[in-house]
Amino acid sequence: MTVDNEFARENHQGALTEYEMPADEAAILDAAKRCKKLVTKRALMSAGLNLLPIPGASVAVDVSLMLEILNSINHEFGLTPNQIRHLTPDSRLRLFQMITATGSSFAGKWITKPLVMAVLQKLSIRLTAAQAAKLVPALGLAASAGISFAALKWVGDQHIKDCVNIAKRFNEQGFARAETRRDQTSQRA
Repeated sequence: MTVDNEFARENHQGALTEYEMPADEAAILDAAKRCKKLVTKRALMSAGLNLLPIPGASVAVDVSLMLEILNSINHEFGLTPNQIRHLTPDSRLRLFQMITATGSSFAGKWITKPLVMAVLQKLSIRLTAAQAAKLVPALGLAASAGISFAALKWVGDQHIKDCVNIAKRFNEQGFARAETRRDQTSQRA
């Protein structure tokens, strides 16, 4: 089961439809709460898997989990490229300006393995420390797990914070959320 499917299953109450951005402050806070729960759960999973003394495996696990976390957060806030595509042209332009102004590295983008690897390279001290810590029995594994948890949690929480700011600004500006079917049909013709 993919994280998107699991996330949707775990959060079917209050979750957004396929193309929505949270419409008000309460919906934004609910989305943030669901995302924080997911981030914590995945960071704990990463920490648990880092307790296994398999050199190099933790990096692959962290990349995979971070891909899932970031894509799920974008989806929850209506900030995937597919969701943004359904906004009116003016709203899309304004949204991308807000994303740029926020400085978000992940909102509105396809989250790919190279993008995640670039982020992890910026956190290379964490990776080096985690791998070195595994060389020390027991205590090293615990330190590696803690570092892995902290890194995933930090990146996920920062992305949630960016998405909350973007959604709030978008709502404050009162932009149209989606094109109607009629608008989409006339554009294709």
